[in-house]
Amino acid sequence: MMRSPMGFSSVTVALEAAVVFSPAVALAITALVWWRIRRDKPAVRVRVLLDSTADVLVPCALLLVSVLTLVNPGSGGGVVLVPFTGMLSTGMSMTTLYQSGGNIALFVPLGALLPLAYGRWLARWYRVLAVSAALSAVVELTQYLLATGHVSSVDDVVLNAAGGLLGAGLTWWWWRVGPRTGSAGPAVVAGYTADQG
Repeated sequence: MMRSPMGFSSVTVALEAAVVFSPAVALAITALVWWRIRRDKPAVRVRVLLDSTADVLVPCALLLVSVLTLVNPGSGGGVVLVPFTGMLSTGMSMTTLYQSGGNIALFVPLGALLPLAYGRWLARWYRVLAVSAALSAVVELTQYLLATGHVSSVDDVVLNAAGGLLGAGLTWWWWRVGPRTGSAGPAVVAGYTADQG
């Protein structure tokens, strides 16, 4: 997904976007918390804040993936269907480590947030892995169909899925101890109940 040389420009774009859009994100979280507290009057409001934050940040993470992989043009192109071919052919250079690390890091936020926002369905390691791999495969296919200049590679799917799994591990204590039970996630906000507080 990130095989084309991008240097640090993509990271810079992501950081700038995070700074620019952070007030809007904070406003969306505040509005969702206010709506849920007013609607359900839950006993534990911290849980409402945490759930609302996850619900708002999932689309932000998806947008970040889309911008870095589809909007940001590459400088090459092609398809690599044999796993680990790209990594083995370039050896353990700094470029390979940077690109591989970037592919892993790209899906860490999604892996961390998906079980929190969709705990009813995704509070399982194998499901986070499957969803991360499926989303990555969709991105790789879209890159190929849109001819974005990126190399569509099985390696990228493997690395992205590993990033999703790593992200899930970072928030495991939260979604494992108290998964959401009354809501199907941000797609069904109305399903949020006081039982979740």
